[in-house]
Amino acid sequence: MNEKNENTYHINLDDIFDVDNKPSELIEIYISEQQDELFFIIDGNKRDINELCDIWDDRIRIFTILNGKDEVIQRLKYNIIQIIICSDDMPDRNRERNLCISRKIILKGKIRPDAQVYIDDDEAIELPFYMISAEVFLPDKEQINELEQLLPSKNDSILDLLKKKRKKMPRRNRESNIEKSFDDGDFKKIKRWLES
Repeated sequence: MNEKNENTYHINLDDIFDVDNKPSELIEIYISEQQDELFFIIDGNKRDINELCDIWDDRIRIFTILNGKDEVIQRLKYNIIQIIICSDDMPDRNRERNLCISRKIILKGKIRPDAQVYIDDDEAIELPFYMISAEVFLPDKEQINELEQLLPSKNDSILDLLKKKRKKMPRRNRESNIEKSFDDGDFKKIKRWLES
């Protein structure tokens, strides 16, 4: 993303930083093809990582507050990611656990003067928040039908079967070894349900 195509994505970069005075640590901004993820590529060599994360979290927070009612920002709000590139062999990754405002990913890499970023193969990662199609979560109609077959008929309900019946048992049942709290019809329904 840049100031030339920001209108295409309905995002005003001026709400993130002064476009005429782009922050020196900002390398690029990318938006996903589905326009539901926003990535800030940041040079972690310019400042302390903790300070960088705080500065960009503040910028992102203000941006989401100013544009909070916009439908595009609603989709992006919880999918904003800072990818911080450091040339240190052992970059401080403590801030990756902090998911407040935005997700932080700290990678070891090299940044050329022309802003090209090179990440070693052992540092490459798959980016998080991959959107799974909602169809995956739709109920399976076959399983719903199978479950309905297992349940008692629509006239009866499991709760009715489980309610304690306060009826006086006939004397002959009390004297026998088997005392029943359900009548024979209820037992047949329960048996049919359990055997299925």
